[in-house]
Parts: sequence; structure tokens; C-alpha cells
Amino acid sequence: MIERANDIGVGDRVTYLPGGAPATRHCLQQNVGHEKVVHGHVVAPPVPDPYTAVVWLPTRPDGAADDVEPTWVRHDRVVDFTHPPLGPRPRPA
Repeated sequence: MIERANDIGVGDRVTYLPGGAPATRHCLQQNVGHEKVVHGHVVAPPVPDPYTAVVWLPTRPDGAADDVEPTWVRHDRVVDFTHPPLGPRPRPA
């Protein structure tokens, strides 16, 4: 999943499981398609943690105000993501 996390960037729409522990296959099968998933957008560049091999995604859940602090989502809690439909997004330098 760490390779897939490198494809997620600012502006991408993500669907993820709430909580802090890594998602297991059983957890994903039980929760996908239910109200337990959260939808939102990545609002800043992902932050990799080289000591734990986790990529943290600063995400704003749908319906949250623009001035609300982002929710930090582990890359292994992401169920699905899509890029914005308006062409390629700029990559951070």
C-alpha cells in the first residue's frame, strides 16, 4: 500500500475508514459500502514517516468548514481515492 500512497496528492478525493489502527482485510470487508467509511479531500502534501513506513494524509472530511484543522489519515486506512477531474495536478517541488 505504501506504493499506492505515493499516488495520492493534494486535491484528491479519498474514502477511508475512521480510526488510527491499520486496516485489516477483514475490517475492510466489513465496512466498505456502509456508513462507517468517511469521504474527504487531501488538503496538503502527504507526510511520510520513515521510521514507521506510514504515510499520513492531511484530509478534510466532506462537510467540514475550510478553517477546520485537517484530519490525519494513515495511508493504510484509505479504501479508495480519485484524482480531480480537471487534468493533472501540480506535484510539490
